[in-house]
Amino acid sequence: MKAVITIIGLALIAYAIFQAYKSSQKESKELGTVASLPPSVQQAVIAMSDSYRASFFAEYDQKRKKTSIGYVLWFIFGFHYLYYGKVGLQFAYWFTFGGLGVWTLIDLFRMPSIARQANEQIARLALQTLQIGASFNPSAGQRRVDPPNDKPMLS
Repeated sequence: MKAVITIIGLALIAYAIFQAYKSSQKESKELGTVASLPPSVQQAVIAMSDSYRASFFAEYDQKRKKTSIGYVLWFIFGFHYLYYGKVGLQFAYWFTFGGLGVWTLIDLFRMPSIARQANEQIARLALQTLQIGASFNPSAGQRRVDPPNDKPMLS
């Protein structure tokens, strides 16, 4: 029985290593492309001018989370939720000892979706930051936001 558990444990570790390697290869190929973005943001980025697209990718690529690093941190005491910015879930994960191993096992297979959710939030924030910045720079080709009218209102 002990040998079976050891073999299953080694198989899961080998799977995590394989998935981390595969994710790393995919992430390096897609770096800075529209295909690397979450679907909810792709259309907005396609519609951007080249200079705005370059600014967006500079911010997004700097902040985006990698699945391969998530797998490595999952293996090291389950620090993957901290990496993806989910502090509350990280403490719940630790206090339940990874759901007595069940949560740990499930996270091994959920890691790509956890990274996708985190990256979608990061992409949306980068898009909002770029749009807000463009509203303060009328020479950048975006529409200008006029200041509010300071005239007193008549009652």
